[in-house]
Amino acid sequence: MTSFSGIDVQVMSTHVDLFGHLNHARYLEYMEWARFAWAEHQGFPIGKMLEEGYGPAIVRANVTWRRECRMGDKLRVTVKPLSARRGIGKLQQEVWKGEELCLEAEMSFVMFDLKERKALELPEAFLALVRE
Repeated sequence: MTSFSGIDVQVMSTHVDLFGHLNHARYLEYMEWARFAWAEHQGFPIGKMLEEGYGPAIVRANVTWRRECRMGDKLRVTVKPLSARRGIGKLQQEVWKGEELCLEAEMSFVMFDLKERKALELPEAFLALVRE
């Protein structure tokens, strides 16, 4: 597995709610962007997955918000594989504002057959990312 440092995002005015902080759904969106960037970095770009007829689907999100993020904040969203077995994988994701941990999450996913609309076994090359 090659090192992946995460993605950088900036909280925009359209990402905050009427309380002035980052809407909870936007964190999930940022984490999705980071997962796709991580997958591409590891040799699984979206285009390749679409061509081969599969893609990841989140089946569980265990999310803990630690610190508030506000408009203009510059964030780093990270991804680290935790485990994988034949049918399911787990990733650790974090959102950082400088040295402050704002969110931590454990995301469980399956690979989804885009034609049959059902879960598949994880590709061997993907399982190898966790073993290394």
